[in-house]
Order: sequence, then C-alpha cells, then structure tokens
Amino acid sequence: MRVGVALLGEYADAVTDATLAYVAGLGPDDLDRIVDDAWDPPVTLGARLVSVIGDDLQHIGQAGYAKGMLG
Repeated sequence: MRVGVALLGEYADAVTDATLAYVAGLGPDDLDRIVDDAWDPPVTLGARLVSVIGDDLQHIGQAGYAKGMLG
C-alpha cells in the first residue's frame, strides 16, 4: 500500500492538533498520575509523555533520513 505525501501531512497535522488539545487540558497534578503500574517504579503521565516525545523525535529523524535517501 502506498500513501501519498499529502495524506501523511494531513495525518501529522491531525495528530499534532489532538496532542496539543490533550496537553492543554492537563494540570500540574495530572503529570504525577500513575498511568502504568506494571513497572517498578510505576510510570507517571509526565514520564510517559517524555517517552512518547522521544519516540516522536526518533520518527522525525527516520522520516528525514528516508527523505534524504529518496532525493
């Protein structure tokens, strides 16, 4: 399956908008809320958000690399 650049851009914009809306609704206490108690220590929302941001940065780098390879 091939996906066009325009569709990927629209998807990225939609994800960005949804993410900004979610983060804008958070308060300081929300960041300390436990979201995954399967780990020791349990994972807070703040730590999970940092982890997700790190993953996003890796994917941005991968996309940039792929774009460079394609010319």
